[in-house]
Amino acid sequence: MTGPAGGHAVTWTPPADTWGSTLADEMIDLADRNRAIEDAHDTPEPVGNTAQREMWERLGALRASFDRSFADPPRDQVVQFHDLLAIAVAGRRYALRLSQSAGLFPNRQVTPLPGPISALLGVAGFRGSIVPVYSLAAVLGQPPQPDSRWLVLASGAPAIALAFDELDGHLRIPGDEIIEEPVGHGPRGCLRGIVQRPEGARPIVDVAAVRAAVQALTHS
Repeated sequence: MTGPAGGHAVTWTPPADTWGSTLADEMIDLADRNRAIEDAHDTPEPVGNTAQREMWERLGALRASFDRSFADPPRDQVVQFHDLLAIAVAGRRYALRLSQSAGLFPNRQVTPLPGPISALLGVAGFRGSIVPVYSLAAVLGQPPQPDSRWLVLASGAPAIALAFDELDGHLRIPGDEIIEEPVGHGPRGCLRGIVQRPEGARPIVDVAAVRAAVQALTHS
C-alpha cells in the first residue's frame, strides 16, 4: 500500500494471484510445451545412452502432466481470495472489506460541525463532494477519536466517510480462512465475520451496517 500523506488518496495494488498467471497464460504455456513434446516424440528414441533415456522419461512425465491439466479444475476457481484492510480503532484490531470501500485517504482535513451527534466529526471534501465524516470508534461504542488520521470513503449511498486511528496493512485472505456470519453482532450490529490472524482474531466491520447505524443516530 503506497501513497503520500497530505490529503492524497492511497492506492493499493493487491498482490498477484498465488499462481502468478492467468488461465489463458497457462493454456498458452501448456500448448507450447505440448508442441515441444510432439516434436520430440516424432524423433526415434535413441538406445544405449543413459542421459537420453532420462530425457525421454522426463518428456513422458511432462506429457502426463499436460494431459492432467485438462482434467483439473481451473486454478483460479479452486481458491477464492478476499481483500481486506487491517485497521485499529481505539486500540482494537478490526478488518474492513475493500469491496465496501471507495477510497482510502490519510490526513484529510475535516471541518468540524456543531451538533448533538458525537460520532459526527464534521465534513470533508472528496472528489468535488462534501461528505459527512463519522468516528468509527464512536459508532462501535468507544469514545470519539477526533484526531484519527485515516478516512475510508464508504461505497454506496448516501456517501459517508469513516475515520479510524491506524492502518495495519492490506490482507489477502483465502475464503475458507474467514468465519462468515449470517447476522451482525457487536455494537449496533456493525461487526459481521471474523478473520483469524497470527496476532489474533479481527472482527470484520460491515460498512452497510455502519451506514444504517449512522442513519439511526441522525434520526434519533
